[in-house]
Amino acid sequence: MKAIIQRAYDLTIDVIVSGLILMMLITLVFAFIGVFTSLIHLVPTLPNLTLDDAELRDLVISVLGVFVIIELFSIFINYVKTRHIRLSILIDVTAVFILRDMLIKLYSKVVSNEELLVLALLLVVMVIARSITTRYSPTNSSN
Repeated sequence: MKAIIQRAYDLTIDVIVSGLILMMLITLVFAFIGVFTSLIHLVPTLPNLTLDDAELRDLVISVLGVFVIIELFSIFINYVKTRHIRLSILIDVTAVFILRDMLIKLYSKVVSNEELLVLALLLVVMVIARSITTRYSPTNSSN
């Protein structure tokens, strides 16, 4: 009976993760199409475009969002391969998300010094945590 329940659990998890991967892939394709169409609409206005224009800012935000989606996608793919989520990959995604948020706030010029300091400290914590996970990795046989 225990084996049947475990098999049902494994099958359910496989179906759910496969569905999530499919949704992430569709989301990634639509995000890329959105970035591409924004770029196409922006091309005629490039000679008159400045870095402060909302259209360019939206394009930058969209591109950074695609990078976050790619990083999240890598977590799901790694889970399918190894059946667990590596802490180092989760920290990488968090760091990318923090960087995205910092860049958006800096680019839109609506960030306070305190917000920037908090995000910078979070990023430093992520870098330290990533270094620790690399140093004490279970696959590192020297420790």
